[in-house]
Amino acid sequence: MNSSLTDGLVKACRVATAQDTVLNSECAYTFHSPFTSGILVNLNTFMGTVEELALPATESEGVFVRICKTRLEKMAEEQESASTAPTKLGVGVDGGFQAEEDLFHIAATYSVVVLKKDDSGTVFVAGEAPYSADAKGTFPEALTKSVDSVIHHSGMALQQDLKVWELDDEPKPVSKYYETLPFVDNGVTISAHPSDWKCEKSGDTQNIWLNLSDGYIGGGRKNWDGSGGSNGALDHFNETGGRYPLVVKLGTITADIETADCYSYANDEDCPVAIPNLSALLEKRGIKVAAL
Repeated sequence: MNSSLTDGLVKACRVATAQDTVLNSECAYTFHSPFTSGILVNLNTFMGTVEELALPATESEGVFVRICKTRLEKMAEEQESASTAPTKLGVGVDGGFQAEEDLFHIAATYSVVVLKKDDSGTVFVAGEAPYSADAKGTFPEALTKSVDSVIHHSGMALQQDLKVWELDDEPKPVSKYYETLPFVDNGVTISAHPSDWKCEKSGDTQNIWLNLSDGYIGGGRKNWDGSGGSNGALDHFNETGGRYPLVVKLGTITADIETADCYSYANDEDCPVAIPNLSALLEKRGIKVAAL
Protein backbone atom coordinates (compact mmCIF):
# COMPACT_ATOMS: atom_id res chain seq x y z
CA MET A 1 0.00 0.00 0.00
CA ASN A 2 2.78 2.46 0.90
CA SER A 3 4.42 2.13 -2.52
CA SER A 4 1.15 2.75 -4.37
CA LEU A 5 0.10 5.72 -2.21
CA THR A 6 2.26 8.49 -3.69
CA ASP A 7 2.63 12.05 -2.41
CA GLY A 8 0.72 13.27 -5.44
CA LEU A 9 -2.28 11.08 -4.63
CA VAL A 10 -2.29 12.18 -1.00
CA LYS A 11 -2.14 15.87 -1.98
CA ALA A 12 -5.14 15.35 -4.25
CA CYS A 13 -7.29 14.22 -1.31
CA ARG A 14 -9.80 16.83 -0.20
CA VAL A 15 -11.78 17.30 3.01
CA ALA A 16 -15.52 17.30 2.32
CA THR A 17 -17.45 20.27 3.72
CA ALA A 18 -21.16 20.75 4.30
CA GLN A 19 -21.37 22.45 0.90
CA ASP A 20 -19.90 19.45 -0.96
CA THR A 21 -22.04 16.75 -2.58
CA VAL A 22 -20.77 13.40 -1.31
CA LEU A 23 -22.17 10.20 -2.84
CA ASN A 24 -21.35 7.84 0.03
CA SER A 25 -24.55 5.79 -0.06
CA GLU A 26 -24.71 4.48 -3.64
CA CYS A 27 -22.91 4.29 -6.97
CA ALA A 28 -23.77 7.22 -9.22
CA TYR A 29 -24.01 4.96 -12.26
CA THR A 30 -25.27 1.54 -11.20
CA PHE A 31 -27.09 2.21 -7.89
CA HIS A 32 -24.99 -0.39 -6.12
CA SER A 33 -24.97 0.41 -2.41
CA PRO A 34 -22.59 -0.34 0.47
CA PHE A 35 -25.01 -3.17 1.34
CA THR A 36 -24.63 -4.97 -1.99
CA SER A 37 -21.00 -5.28 -3.04
CA GLY A 38 -19.73 -2.06 -1.46
CA ILE A 39 -18.88 1.21 -3.17
CA LEU A 40 -15.73 3.29 -3.72
CA VAL A 41 -15.80 7.04 -3.00
CA ASN A 42 -13.20 9.19 -4.75
CA LEU A 43 -11.32 11.26 -2.16
CA ASN A 44 -10.94 14.15 -4.59
CA THR A 45 -14.33 14.36 -6.32
CA PHE A 46 -16.44 12.53 -3.66
CA MET A 47 -18.17 10.55 -6.40
CA GLY A 48 -19.39 7.13 -5.31
CA THR A 49 -18.80 4.38 -7.89
CA VAL A 50 -18.00 0.73 -8.39
CA GLU A 51 -14.47 -0.39 -9.16
CA GLU A 52 -14.70 -0.80 -12.92
CA LEU A 53 -16.23 2.69 -13.38
CA ALA A 54 -14.17 4.55 -10.78
CA LEU A 55 -11.56 6.11 -13.09
CA PRO A 56 -12.80 8.33 -15.94
CA ALA A 57 -11.08 8.24 -19.30
CA THR A 58 -8.91 11.24 -18.44
CA GLU A 59 -7.45 9.72 -15.25
CA SER A 60 -4.99 6.85 -14.84
CA GLU A 61 -5.00 6.57 -11.04
CA GLY A 62 -6.86 7.71 -7.94
CA VAL A 63 -7.31 7.10 -4.23
CA PHE A 64 -10.64 6.03 -2.74
CA VAL A 65 -12.31 4.84 0.43
CA ARG A 66 -14.16 1.55 0.07
CA ILE A 67 -17.39 1.42 2.12
CA CYS A 68 -19.03 -1.93 2.85
CA LYS A 69 -22.00 -2.43 5.16
CA THR A 70 -24.04 -5.37 6.43
CA ARG A 71 -27.32 -5.58 8.35
CA LEU A 72 -27.32 -7.60 11.56
CA GLU A 73 -30.78 -8.43 12.88
CA LYS A 74 -31.43 -7.14 16.38
CA MET A 75 -32.41 -9.49 19.18
CA ALA A 76 -36.17 -9.93 19.62
CA GLU A 77 -36.04 -8.00 22.91
CA GLU A 78 -34.44 -4.99 21.19
CA GLN A 79 -37.02 -5.00 18.41
CA GLU A 80 -39.86 -5.25 20.92
CA SER A 81 -38.58 -2.30 22.94
CA ALA A 82 -38.54 -0.15 19.79
CA SER A 83 -42.02 -1.27 18.70
CA THR A 84 -45.19 0.66 19.55
CA ALA A 85 -48.61 0.70 17.95
CA PRO A 86 -48.44 3.09 14.94
CA THR A 87 -50.63 6.18 14.93
CA LYS A 88 -49.30 7.73 11.69
CA LEU A 89 -49.13 6.60 8.09
CA GLY A 90 -45.36 6.89 8.04
CA VAL A 91 -42.15 4.91 8.48
CA GLY A 92 -39.32 5.81 10.86
CA VAL A 93 -41.14 8.81 12.34
CA ASP A 94 -42.56 9.25 15.84
CA GLY A 95 -45.84 7.39 15.94
CA GLY A 96 -45.22 5.64 12.61
CA PHE A 97 -44.27 2.14 11.56
CA GLN A 98 -40.89 0.66 12.42
CA ALA A 99 -38.01 1.75 10.22
CA GLU A 100 -35.15 -0.48 9.13
CA GLU A 101 -32.87 0.83 11.89
CA ASP A 102 -35.41 -0.40 14.46
CA LEU A 103 -34.87 -3.96 13.22
CA PHE A 104 -31.17 -4.09 12.36
CA HIS A 105 -27.75 -3.04 13.57
CA ILE A 106 -25.53 -1.72 10.77
CA ALA A 107 -21.94 -2.99 10.67
CA ALA A 108 -19.53 -1.03 8.44
CA THR A 109 -15.98 -1.71 7.28
CA TYR A 110 -13.69 0.68 5.42
CA SER A 111 -10.45 0.48 3.47
CA VAL A 112 -8.24 2.90 1.55
CA VAL A 113 -7.84 1.84 -2.06
CA VAL A 114 -5.49 2.99 -4.81
CA LEU A 115 -6.77 2.25 -8.31
CA LYS A 116 -4.76 2.40 -11.53
CA LYS A 117 -5.23 1.56 -15.20
CA ASP A 118 -3.07 -0.79 -17.22
CA ASP A 119 -2.08 -0.18 -20.84
CA SER A 120 -5.36 -1.63 -22.08
CA GLY A 121 -7.41 0.76 -19.92
CA THR A 122 -8.50 -1.90 -17.43
CA VAL A 123 -8.86 -0.62 -13.87
CA PHE A 124 -7.08 -2.65 -11.16
CA VAL A 125 -6.37 -2.36 -7.44
CA ALA A 126 -2.77 -1.22 -6.99
CA GLY A 127 -3.00 -1.22 -3.20
CA GLU A 128 -5.59 -1.59 -0.45
CA ALA A 129 -5.37 -1.36 3.33
CA PRO A 130 -8.04 -1.59 6.07
CA TYR A 131 -9.07 1.73 7.60
CA SER A 132 -10.15 1.80 11.24
CA ALA A 133 -9.55 3.80 14.40
CA ASP A 134 -6.56 1.60 15.20
CA ALA A 135 -5.13 1.84 11.66
CA LYS A 136 -5.37 5.62 11.25
CA GLY A 137 -1.84 6.17 12.48
CA THR A 138 -0.42 4.29 9.50
CA PHE A 139 -1.82 6.82 7.00
CA PRO A 140 -0.81 10.42 6.25
CA GLU A 141 -2.84 12.96 8.22
CA ALA A 142 -4.18 14.65 5.08
CA LEU A 143 -5.57 11.34 3.90
CA THR A 144 -7.21 10.44 7.23
CA LYS A 145 -8.96 13.82 7.36
CA SER A 146 -10.29 13.24 3.86
CA VAL A 147 -11.46 9.70 4.61
CA ASP A 148 -13.16 10.71 7.86
CA SER A 149 -14.95 13.59 6.16
CA VAL A 150 -16.41 11.21 3.55
CA ILE A 151 -17.38 8.49 6.04
CA HIS A 152 -19.15 10.90 8.38
CA HIS A 153 -20.69 13.16 5.75
CA SER A 154 -24.49 13.15 5.68
CA GLY A 155 -24.39 12.66 1.90
CA MET A 156 -27.13 13.41 -0.60
CA ALA A 157 -30.05 12.37 1.64
CA LEU A 158 -29.67 15.22 4.12
CA GLN A 159 -28.96 17.75 1.38
CA GLN A 160 -32.23 16.76 -0.29
CA ASP A 161 -34.05 17.04 3.06
CA LEU A 162 -32.59 20.52 3.56
CA LYS A 163 -33.82 21.59 0.13
CA VAL A 164 -37.31 20.40 1.07
CA TRP A 165 -37.07 22.28 4.37
CA GLU A 166 -36.02 25.44 2.55
CA LEU A 167 -39.01 25.10 0.23
CA ASP A 168 -41.29 24.56 3.22
CA ASP A 169 -40.03 27.81 4.73
CA GLU A 170 -42.20 29.65 2.20
CA PRO A 171 -46.01 29.21 2.16
CA LYS A 172 -47.00 26.63 -0.44
CA PRO A 173 -49.35 27.85 -3.16
CA VAL A 174 -52.74 26.19 -3.42
CA SER A 175 -52.87 24.10 -6.58
CA LYS A 176 -55.26 25.51 -9.15
CA TYR A 177 -56.18 21.93 -10.12
CA TYR A 178 -57.45 20.56 -6.81
CA GLU A 179 -61.16 21.38 -7.37
CA THR A 180 -61.35 19.94 -10.89
CA LEU A 181 -58.89 17.07 -10.45
CA PRO A 182 -60.11 14.00 -12.36
CA PHE A 183 -60.76 10.90 -10.23
CA VAL A 184 -60.43 7.49 -11.87
CA ASP A 185 -62.90 5.07 -10.26
CA ASN A 186 -60.74 1.98 -10.81
CA GLY A 187 -61.16 0.31 -7.43
CA VAL A 188 -57.55 0.94 -6.35
CA THR A 189 -57.14 1.21 -2.57
CA ILE A 190 -53.92 1.85 -0.66
CA SER A 191 -52.76 -0.64 1.95
CA ALA A 192 -52.22 0.57 5.51
CA HIS A 193 -49.02 -1.50 5.64
CA PRO A 194 -45.89 0.33 4.41
CA SER A 195 -44.34 -2.97 3.34
CA ASP A 196 -46.93 -3.07 0.55
CA TRP A 197 -45.96 0.33 -0.85
CA LYS A 198 -43.65 0.22 -3.84
CA CYS A 199 -43.05 2.06 -7.08
CA GLU A 200 -45.05 0.32 -9.80
CA LYS A 201 -42.26 1.04 -12.27
CA SER A 202 -39.11 0.02 -10.39
CA GLY A 203 -40.20 -1.65 -7.16
CA ASP A 204 -38.53 1.09 -5.07
CA THR A 205 -39.87 1.30 -1.52
CA GLN A 206 -38.50 4.72 -0.57
CA ASN A 207 -39.32 8.22 -1.84
CA ILE A 208 -42.61 7.08 -3.37
CA TRP A 209 -45.60 9.21 -4.36
CA LEU A 210 -49.32 8.43 -4.69
CA ASN A 211 -51.15 9.87 -7.69
CA LEU A 212 -54.37 11.35 -6.32
CA SER A 213 -56.31 10.75 -9.54
CA ASP A 214 -55.77 7.07 -10.30
CA GLY A 215 -53.93 5.63 -7.26
CA TYR A 216 -50.67 4.94 -9.11
CA ILE A 217 -47.61 4.73 -6.84
CA GLY A 218 -44.37 5.93 -8.42
CA GLY A 219 -40.85 6.83 -7.35
CA GLY A 220 -39.65 10.41 -6.93
CA ARG A 221 -37.69 12.40 -9.47
CA LYS A 222 -34.34 11.17 -10.73
CA ASN A 223 -31.59 13.76 -10.20
CA TRP A 224 -29.24 14.93 -12.95
CA ASP A 225 -26.40 12.83 -11.49
CA GLY A 226 -28.45 9.62 -11.43
CA SER A 227 -29.28 9.77 -7.72
CA GLY A 228 -32.75 10.18 -6.30
CA GLY A 229 -35.80 8.11 -7.22
CA SER A 230 -36.92 6.04 -10.20
CA ASN A 231 -38.84 8.95 -11.81
CA GLY A 232 -41.87 6.65 -11.85
CA ALA A 233 -44.42 9.22 -10.62
CA LEU A 234 -43.36 11.89 -13.14
CA ASP A 235 -43.15 9.36 -15.98
CA HIS A 236 -46.69 8.21 -15.17
CA PHE A 237 -47.91 11.82 -15.33
CA ASN A 238 -46.37 12.20 -18.80
CA GLU A 239 -47.54 8.77 -20.01
CA THR A 240 -51.15 9.57 -19.06
CA GLY A 241 -51.11 12.77 -21.08
CA GLY A 242 -50.56 15.16 -18.19
CA ARG A 243 -54.15 14.77 -17.00
CA TYR A 244 -53.36 13.70 -13.40
CA PRO A 245 -50.90 16.25 -11.99
CA LEU A 246 -51.31 16.00 -8.19
CA VAL A 247 -49.37 13.55 -5.99
CA VAL A 248 -48.71 13.10 -2.26
CA LYS A 249 -45.64 11.48 -0.73
CA LEU A 250 -46.42 8.27 1.14
CA GLY A 251 -44.93 8.35 4.62
CA THR A 252 -45.76 12.04 5.20
CA ILE A 253 -49.53 11.66 5.72
CA THR A 254 -50.69 12.14 9.31
CA ALA A 255 -53.83 13.27 11.10
CA ASP A 256 -52.39 16.79 10.73
CA ILE A 257 -53.03 16.70 7.00
CA GLU A 258 -51.30 20.05 6.38
CA THR A 259 -47.91 18.42 7.03
CA ALA A 260 -48.24 16.05 4.04
CA ASP A 261 -45.84 16.64 1.15
CA CYS A 262 -47.87 17.34 -2.00
CA TYR A 263 -46.58 18.19 -5.46
CA SER A 264 -48.04 19.31 -8.76
CA TYR A 265 -46.41 18.09 -11.97
CA ALA A 266 -48.51 20.48 -14.07
CA ASN A 267 -46.26 22.49 -16.39
CA ASP A 268 -47.58 25.79 -15.06
CA GLU A 269 -46.98 24.77 -11.41
CA ASP A 270 -44.25 22.09 -11.12
CA CYS A 271 -43.70 22.76 -7.42
CA PRO A 272 -44.81 21.75 -3.91
CA VAL A 273 -48.44 22.72 -3.43
CA ALA A 274 -51.26 22.73 -0.88
CA ILE A 275 -54.33 20.62 -1.68
CA PRO A 276 -57.30 21.73 0.47
CA ASN A 277 -59.40 18.63 -0.30
CA LEU A 278 -56.52 16.17 0.27
CA SER A 279 -58.39 14.28 3.02
CA ALA A 280 -61.37 13.64 0.75
CA LEU A 281 -59.14 12.49 -2.12
CA LEU A 282 -57.24 10.11 0.16
CA GLU A 283 -60.44 8.66 1.62
CA LYS A 284 -61.47 7.60 -1.88
CA ARG A 285 -58.33 5.41 -1.86
CA GLY A 286 -59.12 3.92 1.56
CA ILE A 287 -56.93 6.25 3.65
CA LYS A 288 -59.02 7.70 6.49
CA VAL A 289 -56.85 10.57 7.69
CA ALA A 290 -59.01 11.35 10.74
CA ALA A 291 -58.43 7.83 12.06
CA LEU A 292 -54.62 8.00 11.91
